[in-house]
Amino acid sequence: MISVLPPLGAIVLPLALLLRPVQSEYAAGNVSALHDNSQNCSCYVLNSGKDSNTPEYFQYYRFWDFRDLASNGPRQYINAPPEVNNTQDQGSEDVWDANILNSDAWNVDWGIQNWSKPATEDFPTKMVNSPANVYIMQNEDENDAFTFLTLRTSRLDDFQSAAEIENEQKNLKHCSMRMMARVVGSKGACAGFFTYFDDTNESDVEILTDDPTDMIRYTNQPALDKEGNEVTESSQNPSDLPHWDEWQEHRIDWFEKNSYWYLNNKQVAANTYSVPRVPSGLVINMWSDGGEWSGNMSIGDSAEFQIQWIELTFNTSGPLEGPAGGNNKRSVELWPRKEKKENCEVVCKIDDVQKRGTPEVVSVNHSMATGVSVSWGVLGIVGVVSIMVGMM
Repeated sequence: MISVLPPLGAIVLPLALLLRPVQSEYAAGNVSALHDNSQNCSCYVLNSGKDSNTPEYFQYYRFWDFRDLASNGPRQYINAPPEVNNTQDQGSEDVWDANILNSDAWNVDWGIQNWSKPATEDFPTKMVNSPANVYIMQNEDENDAFTFLTLRTSRLDDFQSAAEIENEQKNLKHCSMRMMARVVGSKGACAGFFTYFDDTNESDVEILTDDPTDMIRYTNQPALDKEGNEVTESSQNPSDLPHWDEWQEHRIDWFEKNSYWYLNNKQVAANTYSVPRVPSGLVINMWSDGGEWSGNMSIGDSAEFQIQWIELTFNTSGPLEGPAGGNNKRSVELWPRKEKKENCEVVCKIDDVQKRGTPEVVSVNHSMATGVSVSWGVLGIVGVVSIMVGMM
C-alpha cells in the first residue's frame, strides 16, 4: 500500500525531541558526521516554483557554518593575509588557516583549486587559482565578531590571482543551494556561485564588480550559441535589488525543467532555458581574466567574495564523483555510499526555522510507523526526486 505524505505542517511534533543541527564542525575534525542526514529527518521540504508556494522535497541536507571559527577572541582574523606576489604564478602556495581549511572535516567536503589558464586574445590576462586566496576573516565589530570564509582575486603585473572551491558532492541531481554572502573590492572581477558539469550544464549566480551594486546576473549556460552570439533567453539581469556589497542571502533552486533564483527569500528570476540535465557539483569562485565578461582589473587592485554560511538540500543520481565526461579539474576520492533510502517518515523544513542550519520537523507520516512505505515516485508529484543511488 502507498500512502502520500501528509500536507506540510499537518502534524507537528515536539521540536525539543526531534531537532538536531546538521553542521560542519571544522574545529572538531568531525568527519563522519558531515555526511549523515539529521537523525530525525527523513526528507526536507521547502516552498518554491513559479508561485514560490509549491512544496518541493529533497533527501539530503548540509549546512556549512563559517561564523564562529575564532578561538582566540574578536580580533583573531581581522587582518587579511598577504596577497600573492608577482613570482607566485604556479598556484602552489599553501592555504592560510590550515587548521580549518586543510582539516579532515574541510577536505572531505571541499576542494581548494589551483588550476590555471593562459592568456588568449579574448581573455588577455593569465589566470591562476591559488589556495592562498582562500582564508578566514572576521567582522571588526567586537560586539558582533563573527567570522566568514573569504575568496580573493588580485591583479599582478603579469597575471590574475584567483580563488575557487568545489564541493566534493558531484552527483547533485536537483537541489536548493543558498549562501549568506557579500562582494567587496575593486572593479574587474566576477564572483560565482553555481552548479556545474560542463559548459552546457551550468546554472549561475554571478556578481560582476563592474556592474551597479543593485544588479546580479542569473544564467543557465550556454549563454552563447555556436557562432558566439548571445543567447538572450539564457540570462536575466534584474536591477534595483538589495546591494551585493552588503550581506544578502543568495539562492538557486534547480528542478527538472525549471531554475529559480531568490534573493533574501524573494524570487527574482526564473528560467526554463537549458536547465541542467546532468548530475553536477557546486562551485564557488572569485576571478578575472581581463575578458569582456569579468572586466579588466587594474594592477594592484583586488576584490573579495565573503561568505558566512552555505546551505544545500539535494537529491543525488549516480556515483559521488559525478558522471564521466564533465570538465572535472581534479580527481575525487570516493567515500562509501549510503544505502538507498526509500521512505520519508519525518518531514523537516529548512526555512522559517528558529536557528539557521537546524531543520525543524513539520510532519510525520504515521503510516510508516505501521510498516506502510511511501514511494519516492509519489514524492515526484510535489517535487522532482532523483535517488538512483544514495550519496555515500
